Amino acid sequence: MIGYVFLLAICLVATPTSGTMTLNCQKAFPTSTLTKNYNETIAHAIHSMTVAGLRVFSSKASANNFVPTVNQDLSQEQTVLDHAPEHALGHDFSTLTMNIIDNILSTLGNSMDGLGSHWSPVERVAHVFHMWDLWYRIKESAWPRVQKTPPTDEMCTCLASVEFNGIKDAVQWVANHYKTGTPITLLNRPIPKLTDAAAWGVWKQRLLHYYTPEALQDAAMYLHCVSQFW
Repeated sequence: MIGYVFLLAICLVATPTSGTMTLNCQKAFPTSTLTKNYNETIAHAIHSMTVAGLRVFSSKASANNFVPTVNQDLSQEQTVLDHAPEHALGHDFSTLTMNIIDNILSTLGNSMDGLGSHWSPVERVAHVFHMWDLWYRIKESAWPRVQKTPPTDEMCTCLASVEFNGIKDAVQWVANHYKTGTPITLLNRPIPKLTDAAAWGVWKQRLLHYYTPEALQDAAMYLHCVSQFW
């Protein structure tokens, strides 16, 4: 486990913004493979993360994991949690797929899935399975590369400093947008209601933006780094 030490004067590029200190890990580590918008790609990968999702990457994951996520209980004032929550899937059905569907449909109408009133049942299903699919793609593609050539302790300190490096702010943007999106904006453009094949074509194109090798690498590096604190 690496020490949680902020090495600001040595290895981080910092600029004051609205009274807070912002760390730009991509500029601080120019030889890394982090993208310019690493905070957005990482936030997309983790905004609906759960302990079960984190265990795709490490069996050590617990409720004390330091991964910020959108609070799925929309009745709470705190819209972003400091740790991905434990949301146990049921075991009434035989497959993970069907138990996930059961979990989704069992929360319809009770504001406990974090998506807000604008999302239809089919949109909720598409969203949850997209997130699980993305986590498995990260694990299968970028994760082995990161494990073979892991980031330095200094870079991991930067990536884990979510209060300062833009990652938590990007998760907060998602949480705020869930209140007003219809259902959401992806890539700075509204996404249509999922009512037919044409609408799904738009959804699919936008979602696949987060499956590029670069975006997957961003997420894998972050997840590797934060897992060092478990």
